[in-house]
Amino acid sequence: MRLLDIAAGHGRYVLDAIAAAEVAPDAILLRDYDAANVAAGRALIAARGLEGRARFEQGDAFDGEDLAALDPAPTLAIVSGLYELYADNAPVRRSLAGLARAVPPGGLLVYTGQPWHPQLAFIARALTSHRGGQAWVMRRRTQAEMDALVAEAGFDKLEQRTGEAGIFTVALARRRSA
Repeated sequence: MRLLDIAAGHGRYVLDAIAAAEVAPDAILLRDYDAANVAAGRALIAARGLEGRARFEQGDAFDGEDLAALDPAPTLAIVSGLYELYADNAPVRRSLAGLARAVPPGGLLVYTGQPWHPQLAFIARALTSHRGGQAWVMRRRTQAEMDALVAEAGFDKLEQRTGEAGIFTVALARRRSA
């Protein structure tokens, strides 16, 4: 298993999941656009003694060409908490298309959604986003819309988990054969 998270933040949740897993990935690539997140993630990797297995690099999660060229190719890609931060589907499509070219047939994609949130207006007024201090405005996509974007890129949805309040979803999809 070669794991990739295209927008890992500091990477803590992935590294915590790996520490709790029965079988660890052979290779772990965490990426984020923010240099501070990359530095913090590299420190976490070093603190956990994973330097031989994991690496953290700066990268643009919406650069489909860059994602498609990743070497080694990931067999498990993660996109969590990212797409709802962008209103336009064009960058989401570029990202998913790049992942579809990177992940070989049979490989897996874990993706999250946030189809509903009770505090969108509060969040937009109280927080600033990573986009130059603009208001933190989330784009709620229905699960059907998110699943359609994933299918359009070449993945078949296998299953989904939804949080108790229906705010967050986690879905698993398999890369279909070309």
